Amino acid sequence: MVSLERMSRIIEILSKRKIIATAQLEELLYCSTSTLRRDLIELEKEGKIIRSHGEVMLITANNVEYVYSARAREEEKSKQQIAEIASTFITHNQSIFIDSSTTAAMLIPHLAPFQNLRVITNGIEAARQLNNFENVTLFLSGGHIGCGTNSALGDFAANFINNFHADLLFFSCRGLDRYAAYEANHNQAHIKREMIANSDKAILLADHSKFNTSHYFKLSNYSSLDCIITDQPPVESFQNAVGSQCEILW
Repeated sequence: MVSLERMSRIIEILSKRKIIATAQLEELLYCSTSTLRRDLIELEKEGKIIRSHGEVMLITANNVEYVYSARAREEEKSKQQIAEIASTFITHNQSIFIDSSTTAAMLIPHLAPFQNLRVITNGIEAARQLNNFENVTLFLSGGHIGCGTNSALGDFAANFINNFHADLLFFSCRGLDRYAAYEANHNQAHIKREMIANSDKAILLADHSKFNTSHYFKLSNYSSLDCIITDQPPVESFQNAVGSQCEILW
């Protein structure tokens, strides 16, 4: 089997299984480890698969985390509207978690009027903006910087977050349906879960485009959240299912 045929077969297998061990692929394709590695590297360069720890995953819309600059341009007016509502939760002398999302970053200009804020973030862009605020004591986590994500991730970042307790958490997600909120990147979800666990009030910021979309990694059940802020009224079925678990504002 030549390389192009083998790569087509790999995509065919992944379209059915979504994720598979490289050892299983070798058996199915009757090829050596080095041959398979070359094909997988080429498919990864083409943006068709993700390789990690002896496994291969097919890239779909549900497991791709787009770079920060691309996400920042999406639904900008909606995010500004959400930030205005979210700012009503802020008072003087609070400790606040802000995640690395572009939606939460829209909240940063609203912090200016408040005195003696302590902000903890894993977002590089968030930290860059907050560094200009004299009223904010800023804490930026270390960790692995995901290429293009503007995020510090991994165990080091999670352990850093666990050193703090916040009054408020403002964070976003990749999608949500009537059952849960989701992320496209399990490392992002891990950091946000730590923030949820270490905050008194967890506030999810999500514009209308993120509703009714499930993704491969569950971030949180709604019972762990206190409020969802969006820019348009969610469909009635979502309000009925989720409204009894946490507040929904728009």
